Amino acid sequence: MLAGIDVSAGLLGLFLALPLLAMTRSRPANGWLGLFILSISLLSLAFPVYARFPQLFGLFDWPLAGVGAFFYCYVRSLTGLGNARRQRWHFLPLALLVCALAYGRSRLSGIDLLRLLLDGSRPLFNMLLLGFQMLAGAYALAALYRLRQYRQRLRVHYSSIDRRELHWLSWLSLSFITLLILWFPANLVGGYWQLLLILGRLVTLYFVGWFGLRQTAVFTSRIGAGEADKSVPENATGADKVPVAPPVEPASPAEPSSSGAADALASHKYARSGMTNAASALIGRRLERWVADARGYLNPDIRLTDLAECIGTSPQLVSQYLNDVLGLSFFDYINGLRVAAIQEMMRDRANDTRTLLELAFAAGFSSKSTFNASFKKISGLAPSSWRSQHARTSAPIG
Repeated sequence: MLAGIDVSAGLLGLFLALPLLAMTRSRPANGWLGLFILSISLLSLAFPVYARFPQLFGLFDWPLAGVGAFFYCYVRSLTGLGNARRQRWHFLPLALLVCALAYGRSRLSGIDLLRLLLDGSRPLFNMLLLGFQMLAGAYALAALYRLRQYRQRLRVHYSSIDRRELHWLSWLSLSFITLLILWFPANLVGGYWQLLLILGRLVTLYFVGWFGLRQTAVFTSRIGAGEADKSVPENATGADKVPVAPPVEPASPAEPSSSGAADALASHKYARSGMTNAASALIGRRLERWVADARGYLNPDIRLTDLAECIGTSPQLVSQYLNDVLGLSFFDYINGLRVAAIQEMMRDRANDTRTLLELAFAAGFSSKSTFNASFKKISGLAPSSWRSQHARTSAPIG
């Protein structure tokens, strides 16, 4: 029975992995996901195959040292970090294991190699397995850390992040960690642990096939996260993200005395001391006018680059102003404006018949969850509670 489930999981993995590997050239992230699924597939097939053909031992074991690195590189690809040549060091353990297996097979048959590793006086297999499990676990935790960084970067660049947060990838990471936890007792003790491991692999592959492959991020050639991360190098600090600020638009008649500040902003370099006071004041005035006149925050998918273009400066300077002067991320700034707009609409008796969700969409929110979370964070109350307490409060006239 266990062998049958293992074979089923392995064949399902092959069915999922091969099309993804075929798409590597059009989108490298698919290749990393394909290698991760292929690793789980081969590890699932290993014991049933070795039980029947022990002479093949070693041919299905190379994924032990690569499964964690494959998953980590997949997360890097989806979060816009990419996998340049310097990331090749992650595959040094895989190369060493492949060389060791090849050397062992050149000296011994598969059966003799299996006996050597499982020798009770020298339990090399269990030691190697524990080491590779710890390595894969470290990569799984690193993947979760990268996802956390990615979501923080999203809040710098986007006002709506629900479709970009890759929550399903966090669940896949936790599923991978669970498999690693089950892996060692399953090989040491067997029995129910082995059954749990096999079922865990099957559920993980089913999750990827039924849910993961339905996500746009898996098959599209580019995603918004990658675009967001291009403007901020992975290891950049706040002092060296932007070397030079681009020129601002000419001052409008509403700010005739700000030409000196505009010149300062146009020629100012983003040094370690930050932007000049004049540049900061100019950005503040431009933002106030943008909020009052353009009301661009009503656009449900407005980005930091859009706001910067509207006020005539660089995204980096706008981001620095929001962080240093207002103490807000772009995400919190825009959604704070939306919450204020909703509160204003709630006070208007003409909107009494409109639902909270209708007001949220009218103010630029694109999801109920972001609306509820932002409203409660800013006001301290749920939208329905705030409305019941303040909706009858009339705004002053004049």
